Amino acid sequence: MGEEGAIAMSSQLGQGKVDVENPHLGSSNSWANSEVSVTKRNTCSTCVTIVDLVNHILIVSLTVFTLYYTVGPYVSQIHATLCTLGYILMMSEAIVVFAGDGVLSNFLTHRGKKHLHWVLQVLGLILVIAGFVPMYLAKQHGHFKTNHGILGIASLVIMVFLTVTGYPVFVAAKLRQVVRPVVIKFGHNFLGISCFVIGMASQCLGYNYYTSVMNTSSVNVTMICIIVCVAITLLSVRKALPSLFQQFVRLFR
Repeated sequence: MGEEGAIAMSSQLGQGKVDVENPHLGSSNSWANSEVSVTKRNTCSTCVTIVDLVNHILIVSLTVFTLYYTVGPYVSQIHATLCTLGYILMMSEAIVVFAGDGVLSNFLTHRGKKHLHWVLQVLGLILVIAGFVPMYLAKQHGHFKTNHGILGIASLVIMVFLTVTGYPVFVAAKLRQVVRPVVIKFGHNFLGISCFVIGMASQCLGYNYYTSVMNTSSVNVTMICIIVCVAITLLSVRKALPSLFQQFVRLFR
């Protein structure tokens, strides 16, 4: 064997020795990559939790702030107070219950979240109806002529329908011989999001009726309330919208 051959063999043996001495080199890299992946997931989960917490704070803050101006004995005040409790507080929280990494509901099982969801939804419906009836009776004519009124009654009708037909969602698996579970869940999710968004839009328009009470010479308070209301709407449906899209895709499989 020539000198070049001896050098090549020595180099291969040396490389082999290095590989033998580091048998876990590949697994170490995999472990490091796994650690990075876990860190990213934890960071993402923390961010989602913070967003959820911010949403809860906005919901409670806007509810309390609105009630400060609307609580009173007049029909319009009763209407505004009860509808605010029904939509901003109850309906928002009913949707947020299913959000991932929820601060207030993360300890619940999926079934527990379902039960909490329908309880909050029923309470929201009761409050909205209680706020709607006095206003309807007080007005002798001209019902549902404004955008606020049209959106409000549309949301209420959908809400009543959802509440009455909500039971099939719980037993969707048992009804698979009649209708696919994804069809029931998609319909409920779509109507639920529509009801909530329409109702919150009506709530936003309702703030315009309190312009003279809320606004000051330097601050447009009603506009701030509308912006916060929109933010609550977007943050509340952030989990429901991707779920709705996935259900829509599964409809055609």
